Amino acid sequence: MLFVVGALIDICAVINVPGAAAFTVGAEQRVSVTPLGTVLALVALAAWSSACWLRRRPLIPLIAGAAISLVGMSYALLLIAAVACIARFPQRTRVISIAVAASVAFHVIRETVTPWGAALPWLFTSRTDAQFEPAWVIAPSVLAVVSLSAAAAVVLTTRARVSAHQSEARAQHEHRRADALTEQTVRQAERERVARDMHDALAHRLSVVSLHAGALEAAASAGGAAMAGSPTGEIARTVREQTHAALEDMRGLIGDLRRGDTAAASAPASMRGIGSLLSDLHASGASTRSYVVIESPERAGALFDSAVFRIVQEALTNAIKHAIGAVIDVYVHVDPQSGARVRVANPVEAFAPSPVPGGGNGTLGIRERVAVLGGEVWIGEYEGSFIVDVTLPWQERG
Repeated sequence: MLFVVGALIDICAVINVPGAAAFTVGAEQRVSVTPLGTVLALVALAAWSSACWLRRRPLIPLIAGAAISLVGMSYALLLIAAVACIARFPQRTRVISIAVAASVAFHVIRETVTPWGAALPWLFTSRTDAQFEPAWVIAPSVLAVVSLSAAAAVVLTTRARVSAHQSEARAQHEHRRADALTEQTVRQAERERVARDMHDALAHRLSVVSLHAGALEAAASAGGAAMAGSPTGEIARTVREQTHAALEDMRGLIGDLRRGDTAAASAPASMRGIGSLLSDLHASGASTRSYVVIESPERAGALFDSAVFRIVQEALTNAIKHAIGAVIDVYVHVDPQSGARVRVANPVEAFAPSPVPGGGNGTLGIRERVAVLGGEVWIGEYEGSFIVDVTLPWQERG
């Protein structure tokens, strides 16, 4: 639509150029286009065809508009392209505005004092002598002022709309930021509440268990050499050591909860501790068949490092609770090329009612850790065994 209207305006404005049209004076006023006028009409069509580049390359229609304005047709394409250029290159607004205003002023002065201004008077009066009448001398200046004002209004409106969008985007960003801060505050308050509950309830109970285990171990030692080396004494010692370790872990977790430092919460757990974990199991009387190979643990990311240990720990805890007295198969292989593979299996037939109630959170925690790291997990029964099978992609230390 813009191309059609603009091209029609400039085709009609061809008669504005001296020599492009012949005016017949007599009973019937009419105008005929000369070969020069035909060439100029084709030039106008070609210039307006550049309007398709207004958004992508606005300099092309700006140059085309300046050319047909300089020839003497109209400056409509020049103004339209100038608006597009200012929108595309706002830092060049001053230069473009001055250049366009100067071109329009030159066009108006030429129409006012030279024969170049024949088109507009003839189109409205059909007289060739009307060009230098006062009304038609003023008309080009009025039209130029209106056109320039309309172009300036479009530029200002566009900028106001862009500024409004930017202000709205900033407001939405600040709103999201405020929501995030509020959510962070709520989470921190919840972490502190959980930390208080853990400290007041679990720490007290674990301390009591550790105290009684120590007392039982002391009683066994007091019974003489025979009692000191008895299974009861060994079990009491293991319970005391494991309870003390659990207390230390829980105190670290409580501190991390209060600081909101989730990365630090995982730092104490490392796959370097899998060997100690298996040794503690053996000391407590559990039977395992283990294959553990860990390459380049110092290169592993903290989250990956802790996740491998926690997954092995939870899988073993699950097996000990539900397969009392059974042999547990443990396979752990970690290397930077293939990542981590953890497989813990125990016989289903060995399942017995556990003295420690389970809430199903252990396997859920394994799945959550695997999901965070983008790994794969399979947990379930297969060929008479309950299997936890996890694969994790390697994560390099940052």
